Amino acid sequence: MRVFRHIALCLTLAAVASLLVAQKNGVDSEVARDPGNMASTYVPLESWAYPAIERLAAFGYVETAIAGERPWTRMEFARLIEEAGDSDSNQGLDPEAARIYASLKQEFSEELARRDGAANLGATVESMYVRNTGIAGTPITDGYHFGQTLVNNYGRPYGPGENNYSGVALRAVAGSFAVYVRGESQRAGLEPSAPLSSQPLIAAADNYTNGAAAEPESGMERLRLLDAYASYTFKNNQLSVGQQSLWWGPGKGGPVLFSNNAEPVLMIRLDRTSPIELPSIGKWLGKIRFQLFWGRLEGQQFDNDYGGIGVSQTTTNVVGSPGVALADQPFFNGQKFSFKFTRNFEFSVSKTGIYAGPGFPATLKSLLRSVFSAGNSPGAGDPGDRRSAVDVTYRVPWIRDWMTLYFDTFSDDEPFPLEYPKECVWSPGIYLAKLPHLPKADFRMEGFLSPPRYIIPGYYYYNFHYLSGYTNSRELIGSWIGREGRGEQLWTTWWFSPQTSLQASFRNMSADRDFLHGGNLHDFSVTSDISVRPEWSVHVTGQLERWSFPVFASAPQNNFAITTELRYTPAKGHRWWSR
Repeated sequence: MRVFRHIALCLTLAAVASLLVAQKNGVDSEVARDPGNMASTYVPLESWAYPAIERLAAFGYVETAIAGERPWTRMEFARLIEEAGDSDSNQGLDPEAARIYASLKQEFSEELARRDGAANLGATVESMYVRNTGIAGTPITDGYHFGQTLVNNYGRPYGPGENNYSGVALRAVAGSFAVYVRGESQRAGLEPSAPLSSQPLIAAADNYTNGAAAEPESGMERLRLLDAYASYTFKNNQLSVGQQSLWWGPGKGGPVLFSNNAEPVLMIRLDRTSPIELPSIGKWLGKIRFQLFWGRLEGQQFDNDYGGIGVSQTTTNVVGSPGVALADQPFFNGQKFSFKFTRNFEFSVSKTGIYAGPGFPATLKSLLRSVFSAGNSPGAGDPGDRRSAVDVTYRVPWIRDWMTLYFDTFSDDEPFPLEYPKECVWSPGIYLAKLPHLPKADFRMEGFLSPPRYIIPGYYYYNFHYLSGYTNSRELIGSWIGREGRGEQLWTTWWFSPQTSLQASFRNMSADRDFLHGGNLHDFSVTSDISVRPEWSVHVTGQLERWSFPVFASAPQNNFAITTELRYTPAKGHRWWSR
């Protein structure tokens, strides 16, 4: 972990120094005034701004947004708002799109001014919030083996009773440098552990580990950093170091490869923040974005190191203990390339790899093997646990401003998932940006499938070497559908304004009986987001759930969760400083 922290510290010190110098002397060079060289922090994944841009894109007013590669920087949002403004000048926005455009323009007014020549200099408290989730009944938290009551929630711990999260987010920019810190005080109720009778079954499902893996942590009070990083920007490329969240997919229910279901990963990331168009014949590829990262996982409990390098893969040498993180955590890398071939068609390919760990040192050679090797050699040549994914988004002809179709799929240890459709996890979806005679309403439906692989039940998100699977801090990095299940999720939303809405949703999940005797989960929720004043907003969700996983509990369980959040976002005039 030291290398990440040292680089992050260096970037942070550089950013602070730039802030101090720029505050004293100003930022007036031509390079500094170039928007492509202006650092910018990322907009949190739960922000209202993402569905706002998504609706503008569905209506046809934003053409170059890459839906499957988030988060976006604040400067990228400003660029997309300018794009919508060009549409307004050329053809005019309909009333609903005009309301969205006006709200976005107000939220990102500072970034719009910087794109128009203002200095990229400022620091602010982005937001402060108090969040409470009260759960009556028994929730379920172990998505790696069973299911989850709360999903895509930055890996926040939860349990029966009161769960409290109080947080603050700070951001600062100075020319090409930026710093972002978001931290929380977290207090969670204690989730009952799986019964003793289930322990051998769980251990067997994970290749006979030394005891059943512990569930995600609960019943604790702690301080925790969520997204916290320093970054440097050059020519629309941003290099950032620290705790970071990614959302690699076009859907709302959660990407199959990388979501914010687990805690943010400590990583170094290179992000092409705005699309690029290649010259000459490269124009056929359309607008291109990419993200590359190298990081390290946390909370992995078990590893099968085969006895170390040079030992045959047929040898089993399981190391680790339930509830105890391995001293030598594996490393994690990923690459994603997105192509906007036309204004209506987006195609992305991505890949992640887990490598190194106990018995396998992290070297440049092992990293390159994890990224580029096409084989699955045992022993010293083990490239690690790799997954490849494809996602596609398409606006349907003749009803383009109404309907968008998309899918997201990944395969384990196969180079291109579309060649192995029966051996992939799938998540297709449909989005209706408005309904007939109801321009303020939208509807979305997504399916999820991790099909049975009878040779190895619970095959997806699992690996024979990395026995804690595709998890960070004991939470699935990918989709809540889990290792062998199927389900669907539906949402309908009424938009009173871009920041005030009422949403109803339904989620269903069924696990195959071949994996830990199967089970199911169903929940229904109603969510309201209310912008009380420009600085104050309220979020309220009520969720009723019923789940049944016989290995975990002999009888079906019910729970009711109410989440409330009060958030304060300082007005533009209340900045520490800004130019």
